[in-house]
Amino acid sequence: MAEKDAISAAIHEASVSAGYPEDDHFQRFISLEEADLRISPRYPDLLKPRSEHVLMIEAVLSSGTGEQRKRSLLSAIVARLQAAGTDPNDIMVFFGEIDRASSSFGGGRPALPVDLRPQK
Repeated sequence: MAEKDAISAAIHEASVSAGYPEDDHFQRFISLEEADLRISPRYPDLLKPRSEHVLMIEAVLSSGTGEQRKRSLLSAIVARLQAAGTDPNDIMVFFGEIDRASSSFGGGRPALPVDLRPQK
């Protein structure tokens, strides 16, 4: 539990540092057994192999999120997780985009646009 709490905090801090609101905090953790996941140890060009502590992070962003914001978020995620003790080789991040009109955060209301802070 403490490990997931540290991972959660690092990812949330990264999100906030990339301009997302402090209260925009939705995370899901799925732990797989070793037999349920196959990952190439060095793909595409890692200098050392991944460990058994691989984190596969799927970040769902609004459609049209700019490449610079994604890069900023990626950099912040890796930096915060590394500070929390995760080897950067073990961090895989995949961005998926969804139209806000195709989602709801509750109450039966369509999701509103996220009020992002400008990037520095």
